[in-house]
Amino acid sequence: MSASKEDLRVSIETMSDWSRVKANYAQAASSSLAKELTARNLSESSSLSQHLDQFIQNTFRLVQPNLRVNGQSFNERGEDDIEPFDESLDRHVWSLHDQRLGLQKTIAVIRRIEASKIEKMMLSSLEQYHKLDALESELEDLPEDLPEDLTMDVDDTAGETAAWAQELSQSIPNQTERTTRLQNVTAELKRPDWR
Repeated sequence: MSASKEDLRVSIETMSDWSRVKANYAQAASSSLAKELTARNLSESSSLSQHLDQFIQNTFRLVQPNLRVNGQSFNERGEDDIEPFDESLDRHVWSLHDQRLGLQKTIAVIRRIEASKIEKMMLSSLEQYHKLDALESELEDLPEDLPEDLTMDVDDTAGETAAWAQELSQSIPNQTERTTRLQNVTAELKRPDWR
């Protein structure tokens, strides 16, 4: 049964509560009938009492499919001596379950995104490294007396490459640490006591 249909059911704790509700309703109906008969100056009729009892029985029979006793539907209930159903604990468990699913989704998304980011950074740094190697080999082939503007370009490129290398050397440990934490969280979530 869907959760929305379950929410529309009336909840009671025990069958003794249900019996008390029935008895109170029967007493109120009987006293109402007695007042009505007294107001009209009629004597109490056994046939009216029988019809009233039959009406009460039919009313409570019709209510039973929309009733939960101790967290179970009225027709599926077990023995009365079982531990009472804790609805707030049940809601809390389902809330934690939903939270766990959300965290698993977040971890999966991070795994996909961060891995591709690291891959792009590594490819970019390798590309810069190859460019630097090519530039160095060109510089070795050049004569000693280089024009000053070429020397400045080489210095700028070397400076940029050093800055990228520095940024990469700082970024790789951070990404490695994040990956390690992600693996720890994943292992923690996969433990059987989480379920």
